[in-house]
Amino acid sequence: MTRGLRQRIIWATSLQLLLVSGAVGGMAYFSGQRSGFSHAEAYRQQQAITDLSHQLSGRLTAPRLVNNLNALAIEQGQLSLNDFEAMGRRFWSQMQFFPLGYINWGSTQGEFLGVERLDTGTFVLNEDAFSSPLGKGTLGVYALGPKGQRGQLLETIPDMTASHEEAWYIETVKAGKARWSSIYQWEDKPEVLAISYNQPIYGSNHQLLGVIGIDFVLSQLDTWLAEVWKDQNGFALIVESDGMVVASSRPGFSSTGTGDDVKRVRLDQIPDPLVQGARRRLLARGPAGALPARPSGIHWTKRQTPRQAIELRGHTYIVDLHPWGEAEGLNWLLITAIRSDQIVQASQRHALIALLLSLGAVATAMAVTIRVGNWLLAPLELLRRRCQTATELVGRESSVLTFEPQLPKGTATEIEAVSEAFGALVNRLIRARRQLAEATERERLSDAQTLLLLEDKLKSSLHAAAIAHEINLPLSTLLLNSKLLLNPSNPPLPAPLGSHLSSIADNAEAVVTTIEKMRTLLRNVQTHHQRINLANVARSALLYVAPSLKAAGITVQREGLEISSAVMGDAAQIQIALVNLLRNAREALDTAASNTASGMDCTAAGDPPTIAVGLRDAGGDHLVLTVADNGPGFQAPELPLGPLETSKPQGSGLGLFVVRTTMDNHRGTMDIGRSALGGAEVRLRFPKASPQTNPEPTEQIGPSQHD
Repeated sequence: MTRGLRQRIIWATSLQLLLVSGAVGGMAYFSGQRSGFSHAEAYRQQQAITDLSHQLSGRLTAPRLVNNLNALAIEQGQLSLNDFEAMGRRFWSQMQFFPLGYINWGSTQGEFLGVERLDTGTFVLNEDAFSSPLGKGTLGVYALGPKGQRGQLLETIPDMTASHEEAWYIETVKAGKARWSSIYQWEDKPEVLAISYNQPIYGSNHQLLGVIGIDFVLSQLDTWLAEVWKDQNGFALIVESDGMVVASSRPGFSSTGTGDDVKRVRLDQIPDPLVQGARRRLLARGPAGALPARPSGIHWTKRQTPRQAIELRGHTYIVDLHPWGEAEGLNWLLITAIRSDQIVQASQRHALIALLLSLGAVATAMAVTIRVGNWLLAPLELLRRRCQTATELVGRESSVLTFEPQLPKGTATEIEAVSEAFGALVNRLIRARRQLAEATERERLSDAQTLLLLEDKLKSSLHAAAIAHEINLPLSTLLLNSKLLLNPSNPPLPAPLGSHLSSIADNAEAVVTTIEKMRTLLRNVQTHHQRINLANVARSALLYVAPSLKAAGITVQREGLEISSAVMGDAAQIQIALVNLLRNAREALDTAASNTASGMDCTAAGDPPTIAVGLRDAGGDHLVLTVADNGPGFQAPELPLGPLETSKPQGSGLGLFVVRTTMDNHRGTMDIGRSALGGAEVRLRFPKASPQTNPEPTEQIGPSQHD
């Protein structure tokens, strides 16, 4: 068997592709069968719905056709509106050939003639006319002979209305054209619900003569719908757009009650669970569960998934919805439900077979992948452990660095080549390590000398700090006792003694301040840099000196202290430098105020004493922090000051030197000059922190000794 990695990968990948393609092919085959069953079932359902729709259209086409023929006969004079007997025979003969429930005529004088098909299949004549034996106002119901002639009087219905108040007449007259009426109850038989196609009849002078129409009795439509749908397990419903049921293949779904209490049923009022399940799946509900009203010109459309499956009592029903009747002038909905257990079960069975086939193929492919993975990863894991061992040996100076490039038999040739390359690399590392050890030995002496110099410098700094602490302790005691003696609450001292004590206190305080500045310089020897926010440090320094600035009546201006300003530095050192600059500015403004009191105005333009602290991005890789005032300014800003050098009469010469030393420790620069306020300005330029530096900590800067 070949040991090449390329051939192994090709072999494993091909096998997996073969398994997956076989699974996909099997799924496609069974899915095709499932789709075929589904299409066959859908065709069967669609055929049943189409047959129902065509037959229903045929039944509703007949009223329009017969009504148009009668209107044409009246217009051409073949049918006299005054000969009710001839009109009755014509209506009877038409009902012999067409599936009509009622043909009627109503005049503007309130005369009425109608031929009715009873549920038993027999015909009766309903007449209310001036020429009737009963006279106008009483409806007579007569049997019809074998040729449509008037027969025996069967029933009389008195107190008929003087004019026709039913929907078939009123709506047609109002529309002035042929149309379907709304569903209404008969005046003489309130238990009958009907819809009629009617047409107004006009004379030669366009004067209304009456209305001729054909009723479609809904109970007969229920009977017909039940007969058509009897071979289907489910139901068929015809519903209006307002949710009211027109007809149903199941009894009791269209109306409730009897006689004068007959009421139509709304779709959501039918207590059948299958009907309610179909309604929830197929239709959006409007107020009170009815279908939402639609504006004129907008037609009902199916949802994106019109055909839905419903599980009910262990059976599967396919429910569907079709808008119907637009061609007939009716906007009805045809809702159907057909039981399809066998098709659904077969579809589910084939889907399960396809799923099991795909899972088997995936499991086999995973087994092949694991086998190939082990063949690849086992030698790689051995190579990794050997490399890790060699890495650990590199960190031990006294250890002997070794590496075994030989791998187990059967390893892929490409992995063996990688192992040999690592072996060669380790050999070169051994030689380089030997050379580095020799070079390190040569440089050891010079490195030792450098370390001794650094240790001497650190020891000197620590000794100086210890000496400063020893001097500061008695001086602080002397200063404290002097101030206690000079406390205003004590009895007054003699004038010479008080003057000498004040001089002693001032000189002691100056010496203490100088010692603290020297300790600050010594602290700068040991700098601990970390990522800090320069704006936070500046705000902390201002907070520290705020009481003294407020007591001196100095206004503080801040600019740019809200920007993000990350630098690498020692927050305590930078705060000490800023406090020294702020104190220098305060002392300069105090001097200017004293000169003003003596008659010399030394502030810029006589403005109130002001200190401005600003932070800005100088562009590139630097941030600039400035401290400015409107005092007298530097007398010779171009001359750098060294330690113990000062331009102030009572200065120590350490303030600006501390600032400059701090900037040197932070690889920054300090510039002094004239500010825009008219006084002194010190500009501190810091390098920005790189984005790769550790996240910025929160600076916790406490009170310190500053000057």
